[in-house]
Amino acid sequence: MSDKIQWKKWVLPLAIGIGLWLLTPLKPAAINVQAWHLFAIFIATIIACVTKPLPMMATTIIAVVIATLTGIFKMEEVTAGFGNSTAWMVAMCMFMAAGFIKSGLGKRIAYFFVKTFGKRTLGLAYALSLVETVLAVGIPSNNARVNGIMYPIIDNLSREMGSDPKKGTERDMGSFLVFTEYEVNIVTSTMFLTGLAGNMVALGIAKTQNVTISWMQWFVAAIVPGIISLILVPFILYKIYPPKIKETPNAHAWADKKLQELGKMTAAEKIMGVVFVLSVALWLVGSKFGIDATLVSFIAVALLLVFGVINVKDILGQSFAWNILTWLSIIMLMSQKLMTLGFFPWFSKTLGSALHGMNWVLVLVILFLVYFYLHYLFPSVSTQISALYAGFLSIAIGAGVPPMMAALMLALDGSLYLSTSSYSAGPAALLSSTGYVSNKDWWKLSAIIGVVLNIIWLGGGLVWTKVIGMW
Repeated sequence: MSDKIQWKKWVLPLAIGIGLWLLTPLKPAAINVQAWHLFAIFIATIIACVTKPLPMMATTIIAVVIATLTGIFKMEEVTAGFGNSTAWMVAMCMFMAAGFIKSGLGKRIAYFFVKTFGKRTLGLAYALSLVETVLAVGIPSNNARVNGIMYPIIDNLSREMGSDPKKGTERDMGSFLVFTEYEVNIVTSTMFLTGLAGNMVALGIAKTQNVTISWMQWFVAAIVPGIISLILVPFILYKIYPPKIKETPNAHAWADKKLQELGKMTAAEKIMGVVFVLSVALWLVGSKFGIDATLVSFIAVALLLVFGVINVKDILGQSFAWNILTWLSIIMLMSQKLMTLGFFPWFSKTLGSALHGMNWVLVLVILFLVYFYLHYLFPSVSTQISALYAGFLSIAIGAGVPPMMAALMLALDGSLYLSTSSYSAGPAALLSSTGYVSNKDWWKLSAIIGVVLNIIWLGGGLVWTKVIGMW
């Protein structure tokens, strides 16, 4: 890409950032100068994360340098900001995911489920859904699950069954399995706090507004809508986007052959399995013993290093983890400062007053749906969360939505909104370009399942959270 095009992408963030800065004399009386200046830098940063003249890591570093040079931050604050526990949890879970893929345990689990449940195409879809669910607990990257484990298996299996885009037979089975995998990946990303890095990003931002949600609270709130989705989504797609091949008797033999090729479980797989089970157990009950979710992820990575499942080179090679650790720490540092300086409380009170008198459930429904469908404008999960989550959360709280419900429902929405476009996230970009699902079908099916997910997670989610006493 040429420098000229890159510089054009700076125009909008710089224009808005400088414009807001110059409007300081006209700022609201309740906001001090320092808060307004940081707001200008923050908005410019978020817009630059969307227009992307540089990667998010570079953009946020530039932003925090400007904020420090203008006296908003002290250098001690900036360096301390990189000790953010949420950002480190995301990175550690990424390192843990590397162990899943490197050891081969992820593929072994997938082949086992295909062998056990894969006699019919619908059964095969449910088997692959179970694999996705298991992997989502410990692999917080939807890209890693889809690109590194699930798609290669689905592609190989489909071709083995005679369903091949190159031969024009993709609708025989592959189309159904590929799109089902995509939608199920969205569901599993939503079910677990550690199912998607964006979940932890959202809750990290929520923490800056004094709202804290644990791994267990997320799990309890998401488990029922998640199970309903895992049951209904494959079945609905089976009806509206049916495969031509309904029976798959050869899938059992294919999976059995693949398991034989893998041989007996290696020591690395066994250790990975034990560490995975231990991590899940500690995420569930660790808080009772003073072990928070971030510490659990550190313990898991330490064990994988001690027993040689992963090494330092594997950790250093996880560029996405280091990237997100950097920009997320800075975004959260800026967000926390805006909270401390009183900007977000003012923002929440001002906009919330505009919705005064409206039932908070209706406010949450409106914000949830707007947040969902705005994803058509964003090409990534993290970009929208960074740009909109803090503002939407402030509005919701200001309008009387219970803080826990506001933070949780909008965070869940940050995974669900992937059922929108062919560019909604990395897995969409990959799977929509494989030839198994036409562009027209992708958009149509995404829209249909998007409605289904909104009904289950917004409608059913409100009912379920009421049942368990969250509001």
